[in-house]
Amino acid sequence: MIQFQDVPYLRPDMEAMEREMNVGISALASAKTFPEAYYALLSLEAPRRKFMTLATLVEARNTMDTNDEFWAAEQAWFDQIRPRWDGLCVRLGETLNATPFRKEFEKHLGTEIFRQAEVTGRAFSPKIAPDLEEESVLSAQYSKISGNLSVEVDGKRLTMGELSKLQKPGDRADREKFDGLRQKAFEEKSEELDKLYDDLVHVRHRMAGKLGFESYTDMGYCRQGRTGYGREQVAAFRREIERSITPVVTALFEQQRQRLGYDELWAFDEDVSFAGDGPKLKDGSVQELFDGIFGALSPETRVYYQDLRRSQFFDLEDRVGKIRGAYSNYVPIYEMPFIFETFDRSPGAIKTFAHECGHGLHSYLKRGEPFVESGNATSDISEIHSMAMEFFIWPYLDRLYSPEDVEKYKFFHMKNALSFLPYGAAVDEFQTEVYDHPDLTPAQRLDLWKSLEKRYVPWRKYKNEGFLSQGRGWQRQTHIYKWPFYYIDYVLSQVCALQFHFLNEADHEKAWDSYLKLLRCSGFQSFDETMTLAGLESPFAPGVLENVGRQAMEFLEKMG
Repeated sequence: MIQFQDVPYLRPDMEAMEREMNVGISALASAKTFPEAYYALLSLEAPRRKFMTLATLVEARNTMDTNDEFWAAEQAWFDQIRPRWDGLCVRLGETLNATPFRKEFEKHLGTEIFRQAEVTGRAFSPKIAPDLEEESVLSAQYSKISGNLSVEVDGKRLTMGELSKLQKPGDRADREKFDGLRQKAFEEKSEELDKLYDDLVHVRHRMAGKLGFESYTDMGYCRQGRTGYGREQVAAFRREIERSITPVVTALFEQQRQRLGYDELWAFDEDVSFAGDGPKLKDGSVQELFDGIFGALSPETRVYYQDLRRSQFFDLEDRVGKIRGAYSNYVPIYEMPFIFETFDRSPGAIKTFAHECGHGLHSYLKRGEPFVESGNATSDISEIHSMAMEFFIWPYLDRLYSPEDVEKYKFFHMKNALSFLPYGAAVDEFQTEVYDHPDLTPAQRLDLWKSLEKRYVPWRKYKNEGFLSQGRGWQRQTHIYKWPFYYIDYVLSQVCALQFHFLNEADHEKAWDSYLKLLRCSGFQSFDETMTLAGLESPFAPGVLENVGRQAMEFLEKMG
């Protein structure tokens, strides 16, 4: 099996790929029988898998080192030609929707692909190609900024990863010092971040106007491929979080303040639930430590993880120029996911690695499907794959931590899961307000964020004046710049992941079977239909959010 570092790269011949795609799409459109249509669609697999593989390879190499000029140039080339490729994909979707053999195709592709093609097609036209290219260039600038954040300490410039390794989380004075250093690193780029976001908002608003949308919010929902619910349901979901979850989390942090004996719980204290150091990872690389976890969890995870390690399809090291973040992207030609993270051995990094491995397991299990569509799923479902995996590793945490630290980790994780819900809702409302009112000034956007923090995360207090107290916390969130309206999908998925966790506590076999069913049926039906197939309740259903919050709080109160 080839290792990721040995995968060769050759810039694709876009003209040749367009010709090949056009031939296949025309054959699909003119097919007289279903077998003819089926094999016409199958003929498009080779160019699509090649393009996706090379695009994924370039993104990986570029995010591994944003300072590498070759990969930056290749990423810029892909950004430039991406609208041409998207146009071909939209045309393919239109052709699929027009085929007289839809019922026959639904047996192989499911029903959702047809709805997806219709919705995403509304958000594309060749006339916005220059705007899409500009958006990609601006988006890449955020990666460049975040990948090179550093701050001077004792005369030496240190990256964010290097700072994390130096900090002693159990020392409050140290937490305050390093929080200040991180804020300083961002503050040095604050004006640049303001200008960059202003440019992104206006180019997206311009695209929406050209396509007839009143607001980019509506266009963003189409780009996300949302077919089963709209902005009104999401707004109601946010209100329910504010009503039923925010007070619970506020009480949770007040209990934490009292337990720690602090007069005030500052933002840099939030991750420290108990006095002393947090959970300390056992010796060894994270790849080795997770061998035991995935080996014990299931036959599927054991084989998947062995292949992942054998092929070295991951990058976890910290280095200058590498972006801060994590993702799992499928590499179709090699039928493997590529997992990316800047791993710093913290509890959050452990959770993130499990998260990305959940994404990877989905694409690995779907790798034998004949059509690339069969391995796709919208982000609201895809994030369940990953966030549920974070909890499925709980019974095997003794491979990572001492018995005492296992309990600390569980408390950290559950508290993080519950308190994330209001934060994620705040991010979504922020974006909705920004894109519905694109002429807000940078200063007004900061005021908007401060008002949302008071509503959704009222427990959060900043000890010192700086980047965060100015209302700039949202500027640390990559998704706001690069993937607008994605973030609420994490919130929806967290509610589903918590359902999986509580089911797993009661009946592991039933929970795992349900999870595998979700992985295998994802992308075939709508969000609510997929929830029903997997035995989950929709986060939009009455009482579901409140019930999940109650169960999480009961767990935390028992441990606290």
